[in-house]
Amino acid sequence: MPIEPDEGICVRHWDWSETSQTVALMTRSHGLLRCLAKGSKREKAPFSGGVELLTRAELGVIVKPNAGLATLTAWDLIEPMPAVRTSFARYAACVYAADLVPRGLQDRDPHPELYDGFAQTLGAIGGVDACDEARIPAQLAWFQWRMLDEIGSKPEVRADVRTGEILRGGSAVGFAWELGGLTRVRQHEPASDTIARTSPSTAALLRSLDDGARPETLGGTPDEITRCGRVLAAALRFVFDDEPSSLAWVYPEIATAKPR
Repeated sequence: MPIEPDEGICVRHWDWSETSQTVALMTRSHGLLRCLAKGSKREKAPFSGGVELLTRAELGVIVKPNAGLATLTAWDLIEPMPAVRTSFARYAACVYAADLVPRGLQDRDPHPELYDGFAQTLGAIGGVDACDEARIPAQLAWFQWRMLDEIGSKPEVRADVRTGEILRGGSAVGFAWELGGLTRVRQHEPASDTIARTSPSTAALLRSLDDGARPETLGGTPDEITRCGRVLAAALRFVFDDEPSSLAWVYPEIATAKPR
């Protein structure tokens, strides 16, 4: 089988032996790949000293159609993400973003635009030119929106998902998990486990993301943006029917699992 070039980010890695690893990579052209990296930890191997979590590299891979694991033949670092471990906030945000990838994607199903968004998110939070920590919530909110959009679960934020009526700014709304979007909440409507009341500022931020706002242009205070990200995290948890334990590091208010 030919060696195919690609670009990828490590989202999981395990020791296979003293000198080899198995890895899960989000790649641009092949999607999520699970690979065997034989000899990756040998001193003179073409793997930049081993495949490290959250790093981005140019790679060579042999993908066999009927094999469970692809074979990683080369890993040449593009971005080692040096800022990831400079603070807990950066590390937690990057691990959470990486935890979403294998939950949202099927193996070998390419999503190049989502890959680009993932690479941009990790670079902004943990790369050489990392953003200020105050902008991390905006970066995560943006990436979570991109994830929901790419997997076909983008929330409806302009029309009431229960009635189809256009929602006006300032309306009292909630996020209906089972229906996938915002709905008008009546004044005396009882509390519900399936509808979370949502502030007008959160609804406005969700509409900004739907309009294509970038992390650096997303308005609102850090607290407002964090609340928006929290709503999107809860939406992803509902869609995946699963919760990464790293959720508790980033959005502890809604987490049910203990952080690892």
